[in-house]
Amino acid sequence: MFGTSRRNQEQMRVVPYEPGKRVLRLALAVVLGLMIVAGGYLFGLAQSGLDQRYVAALREIDRANEARINELNSELIDANLGREVSHQASQELRKTIKKLRDEAAGLKEEVTFYKSLMAPSSVERGLHIQQFEVTRGEHPGEFSYYLLLTQVEARRSWIQGDVRLNVRGTIRYEEDGEQKDDELVLSLTEIAETDAYPLKFRFRYFQGLSGTMTLPSGFTPQSVVITALRRGGSAMKREQTFDWVVLTD
Repeated sequence: MFGTSRRNQEQMRVVPYEPGKRVLRLALAVVLGLMIVAGGYLFGLAQSGLDQRYVAALREIDRANEARINELNSELIDANLGREVSHQASQELRKTIKKLRDEAAGLKEEVTFYKSLMAPSSVERGLHIQQFEVTRGEHPGEFSYYLLLTQVEARRSWIQGDVRLNVRGTIRYEEDGEQKDDELVLSLTEIAETDAYPLKFRFRYFQGLSGTMTLPSGFTPQSVVITALRRGGSAMKREQTFDWVVLTD
């Protein structure tokens, strides 16, 4: 028992009582804790500042990208507009070229025509049905016609005579519930209002005759037969058939 008490005494340690050091350690712990809290707060502020700068940089990049996209869209619109304008200009140029070619062809025909009048030795003499044209009118089934007569002679004197005009085609009608087509010849008196018929002409070099005709519904024209008869000292008859072709602008 004595031995046991001795061992317990050996394990005990005597520590001097110093209340000042205890207060100092407590103060240091408090200061250290405050420093840790302050450091965390400052770190948080710093981190927050970094995040805000990063977000601001991203926003700036986004604004730059949006501006670039708008710029590219504008360039694309300009390119498309330029291509459209170029296409329209090309189309207008083609139309102009075609118009000039048509005018040149028309002038060439006029030159040939006037040469035939001035130099009849190369052309068959006498009365000629030179030209016949049809253009579409303002109303359905309405057409305007133009007929040109010429005289080819070495010495031209006044000539006069009559002109008859007949339109050949087919008329569609219904019979017993079936659609049928029959050939039909319409005189100018049946499809046009004329003061006198046959049409009269009197000229020395050439003369144009024109008027308006209205075709009946269901009638499909195919050709026009023109008969010109010169009356007087040396009678002459000319007959010519023209395909029904409606001129377009």
